[in-house]
Amino acid sequence: MAELVKRSRSKLGEMLHAEGVITRPQLARALEIHRASGQRLGRVLLDMGAVDQEHVARVLGRQVGAEFVRLAGRRIPEDTLRFLSPADASRLQVVPIAEDDGWLTVAMVDPLDVVAQDDIRRLTGLNVRVVVTTVSDFQYALNLYPDIDDPMQATIRGLPLPAIADEVVSLEGLRRAAEEQPIVRLVNQVIEQAVRQRATDVHLEPQDHDVRIRYRIDGLLKHKHHLPPHVLNHVVSRIKIMGSMDIAERRMPQDGSFQTRVDGRPIDVRVSTVPAFFGEKVVLRLLDKAAPIHNLDELGIAEANLTRLRRITMRPQGLFLLTGPTGSGKTTTLHTILNEINNEAVNVVTIEDPVEYQIPGVTQIQVNSKAGVAFSSALRHVLRQDPNIILVGEIRDEDTARIAIQAALTGHLVLSTLHTNDAMEAVTRLLDMRIEPYLVAASLAGVAAQRLVRELCQKCKQLDPLSLEELKLRFGEDVPEGEFFGPRGCEFCNDTGYRGRAAIFELAEITEHLRYLIVNNQPAHVLKEHARGDGMTTLLRDGLHKAAAGITSVAEVERVVYVEV
Repeated sequence: MAELVKRSRSKLGEMLHAEGVITRPQLARALEIHRASGQRLGRVLLDMGAVDQEHVARVLGRQVGAEFVRLAGRRIPEDTLRFLSPADASRLQVVPIAEDDGWLTVAMVDPLDVVAQDDIRRLTGLNVRVVVTTVSDFQYALNLYPDIDDPMQATIRGLPLPAIADEVVSLEGLRRAAEEQPIVRLVNQVIEQAVRQRATDVHLEPQDHDVRIRYRIDGLLKHKHHLPPHVLNHVVSRIKIMGSMDIAERRMPQDGSFQTRVDGRPIDVRVSTVPAFFGEKVVLRLLDKAAPIHNLDELGIAEANLTRLRRITMRPQGLFLLTGPTGSGKTTTLHTILNEINNEAVNVVTIEDPVEYQIPGVTQIQVNSKAGVAFSSALRHVLRQDPNIILVGEIRDEDTARIAIQAALTGHLVLSTLHTNDAMEAVTRLLDMRIEPYLVAASLAGVAAQRLVRELCQKCKQLDPLSLEELKLRFGEDVPEGEFFGPRGCEFCNDTGYRGRAAIFELAEITEHLRYLIVNNQPAHVLKEHARGDGMTTLLRDGLHKAAAGITSVAEVERVVYVEV
């Protein structure tokens, strides 16, 4: 059996290579990782960003003689879904989609999982016909289960009753309660549901009469559940235990982390607690460790910007800065750049806080302030490691900025981030850190700003009644022509009108003219004006181009970008 699986895995790679989906070096690298880690070859190729989910699923289907099906947007009868409980469907990574004359058709992520197929036969008493689907489509179908079968609601109804008003709960009692059902089940279900609904953050917020649970999905918070207030301490204690935090400390903010798995994928969870008026508030940041690193072509960067970005990042030396607020996709973009420029001829080192995505062939260093590993100190040591390319997660202080600039001036390509409103304000930020203008001008190769806008649901988007003349009055004469759409809402997008997010950019390559202005300490608005003259497209203009292409809405661009024509 093991030998059969091994041959199947190798065949999958050969089939993908024969179709021109992956290169021979990519296949060789993937097989090397597969042998070292034991992960399925398809999963390795997805993590490398070499293929997308649909390519793997289609080839897997041909490999085992199973049909490939898309589930996103498909209506599955409730009676069919009930052949398997949500818990069993999640555990087996399978969704029943049709039943006919004693045969149950099930969509599987892994059609080679014969154990799961045996479990389905045992649970349903039916013969099983397997079709193949992607992980994202499987997660969509899981969310179709009716609310009455929502295991979260059943768990909430089974939570412990309030203690006697004047009873003092000991720490040991709190710990016992936090490690018993249904508290453990509740915390697990909150995280699992958040991952399946593509949430990036979970907020547990104590209110006057209850505890509110909200998920951040596509950049916006959405209310999901209420919990009774008396279980707050139990839930917080459970999360603290998982995050190796101090359950006795409730008056000080704490940070922690842990790893879990949802639907077979590793998920990193970063925990932050702060004392609030009605109790401790908890925020969980969810990082999908199995999320593939994309190619630059897949990030939706305009052709002119993409050419300029590749010209900057293919240089042997210089400093490239990417700016934007927390959660604007900076880390994803920088890791995508690294994934493209990394090869066997260069030594690539990153210094991150935290290490969010693992990149094969790259040395990644985790900042640890308790152990004395800060950005600046780690960067000093990295320069002794013969690097060609260095990624510094964030430039936070003068010391880090100076070392990064010196590295960029001495034969290294340095990539990093800053928190500024637009691209050219990065120059002002470096000058505010007391970096001399001539050093900034000499080292800086390019600066970019990035935001994320919600993508319109392609199943239900509708034409926006705004005319081109109205748009020009609001945004200026260079509004691009095209068909503008707005949100409507349907089952596929959970009635929001949006599903997924796209990046918008402004990117400036530092020309000799801009270097002259920087040396002469010109303000950011002057630099921005000249950068636009050199061909820089602003965040607003890039957003409007994506709206004209039907990717997002004008209202969403206005929400994300400060409109200043």
